[in-house]
Amino acid sequence: MKIAIVGCGLNSDYHINFARAYPGAEIVGVVDASEQRAMRCRERFGIDRSYPDIASLVEDARPDVIHIVTPPFTHFDLASQAIEAGCHVLVEKPMCLSLDEGERLFSLAERKGVELCSMHNHFFDPCMLKAREIVRSGRLGRVINVESHYGLNTRIDAFMRYPRPDVLPWLYGLPGGVFHDFMPHPLYVMLPFLGDVEDVQVVEKSMGELPQGISDELRILVKGRDALGVLTFSFASKPHHHFVRIYGTKMMVHVNFDTMTTVVHPVSSLPKAAQKATYNLSESWQLGTATLKNVWEFGTGKLRPYQGMKNLIHRFYDAVKSGGEVPVSKHEALNVLAVMDRIWPQVKNTGLRFENIVHQEKREGQRVLVTGASGFLGTRLVEMLCERGYPVRALVRKLSNIKRLKMLPVEIMYGDVGSIESLRPVFEGVDFVVHAAADTEGREEEGETVTVQGTRNVIDLCRQNGVKRLVYISSCSVYGVADYAENQIVTEESSLERLPEQRGFYSLAKLRAENLVSEAMKQGDVPIVCLRPGTIFGPGGEIFTPMMGFSLGTRLFAVIGPGDFVLPLVYIDNLCDAIITAIQSDRGDNEVFNVVDSGRLTKKDYMDMLVRKLYPEARVVYIPYRALHEIVRLQERLTAVMGRKPFLTRYRLKSSQNRIVYDSSKIDRTYGWKPPLTLAEGIEAVLEYERGHK
Repeated sequence: MKIAIVGCGLNSDYHINFARAYPGAEIVGVVDASEQRAMRCRERFGIDRSYPDIASLVEDARPDVIHIVTPPFTHFDLASQAIEAGCHVLVEKPMCLSLDEGERLFSLAERKGVELCSMHNHFFDPCMLKAREIVRSGRLGRVINVESHYGLNTRIDAFMRYPRPDVLPWLYGLPGGVFHDFMPHPLYVMLPFLGDVEDVQVVEKSMGELPQGISDELRILVKGRDALGVLTFSFASKPHHHFVRIYGTKMMVHVNFDTMTTVVHPVSSLPKAAQKATYNLSESWQLGTATLKNVWEFGTGKLRPYQGMKNLIHRFYDAVKSGGEVPVSKHEALNVLAVMDRIWPQVKNTGLRFENIVHQEKREGQRVLVTGASGFLGTRLVEMLCERGYPVRALVRKLSNIKRLKMLPVEIMYGDVGSIESLRPVFEGVDFVVHAAADTEGREEEGETVTVQGTRNVIDLCRQNGVKRLVYISSCSVYGVADYAENQIVTEESSLERLPEQRGFYSLAKLRAENLVSEAMKQGDVPIVCLRPGTIFGPGGEIFTPMMGFSLGTRLFAVIGPGDFVLPLVYIDNLCDAIITAIQSDRGDNEVFNVVDSGRLTKKDYMDMLVRKLYPEARVVYIPYRALHEIVRLQERLTAVMGRKPFLTRYRLKSSQNRIVYDSSKIDRTYGWKPPLTLAEGIEAVLEYERGHK
């Protein structure tokens, strides 16, 4: 059987691996609009050919089955092309965007004599198959109610990662907004037990998990001919569970998709008091035996992540070969689309708006533009600029959390430093610019577009608009720390990182961006001040950073070294004060300055003064540096043998743990600037904030 995959994104990995696991199946090609993405997929899986479109694929490779693994808004057109070409089609959920599109696809498939199937994979997970068999056998009795719960983390790429500068992730543009792409999962495990749907009622609410207060919680009541269904779709509740409970006249079945377990609770004839004990014993026994079984089957290769997807794909191939029924019937697929069509008109709060927001009274003075204004540093800087009377324009990206900014007398404008067109109106009428926007995740692509290209765009627009001064926020990560001697004093003249690729994409991007700043300083078109802050801390910031060590939530903190390492900290208000000083004076134009607080605070001091007070029940252990160095060395060797990238390298470890001292005397000599607050005062402010937000 010849198989082709259309769409080389994240889910394509599973489709390719599961297709190859079917006896006699061969991947004859992949299709993607991005040639680069298609080539990466080919190289990763050793696939011979890739194509720009389905027509080229069909003409050359003649596949029997085509998997459509692309965003939902493309499903109808791509599936139609594949069906017209005489191929059997397996489509990721949702099969298409509406019932009308679904009916047209099935009609076309019937005319062409090919099979069409929607990817309802969790319905074929082993835990769900077991529950389905219990219902089919009659052991559950008559189904009375089905409770389907689907929780999802919004801090994943699908919600947060911009595909291109100033372009939103595609799921925000679907008819059902961010719910649309995921809604089939809790629906298709519930609807088959309800009978024909007679009514659908929806309530929605925002708990502040998504941008602009759009709804992040749905509760859906479905009245079926045979039973009732209650669907909970939650982005805000944590942990993010996924389960279904089927209530019958003889027992209740609980299917947990997170743990891949099925637990039954039959009607008991024991007295009520005895039931309280036996209920827990029965559940514990079932969970224990199911866990052991899952561990065994995982170890022996019988159980894999997304096992339901594998089961569905192989059953679909069986149906194609034998002419039998496809695993997801036409009725089941269309029923999901029909119910979603009834849900979306009732969900009103899914749209984002990007009009500029002005909460600013008329202020005299020179206007300051802050890029990255919704970030940890940017937001606090905007607050302090407002306190000191500056007219402020805050640049934010479309998915930014601007709750704090909206409480300030500022002008909020949407744009993206990686897109110069979106920036042009933002720079109009600006006197000073503080460029704090940068990628902080350490990703190669974002480092290039946001940190490097963003800095290039900002410099160009400062020139074009006659900006009086640009204050660029760099980082101490540009220094070549691994090359320094122990206890070396690091000044602005110290050597920069010579192996940024080994240090990580964050350091690489910041170094390349600072090179652009240095070149602009030499040209002299725009006065620029470059600040290299140490590790920024403050209220609302990260408490335990990778420089400190590793943590297991708030229960265990593993500190690297004996604890006498002096941390290069800068309290956020001190850094903001230094930035404002650089705005106000021309004495430091075209110069670079370290900004690190002058007090000495060791890791042990920090743990005792802050972390232990916040989490008194937590355990703190100190890992000898040499021991960790050897563990990292071993990990590097093992990952090299496995052909994978190491989690941590010895070079990065040394770069973060080399004992050096940053010298901030230059900013004092030039501006007469000293940190307004001590480290102890900063620590106390963090303690007060964290205790108030527990």
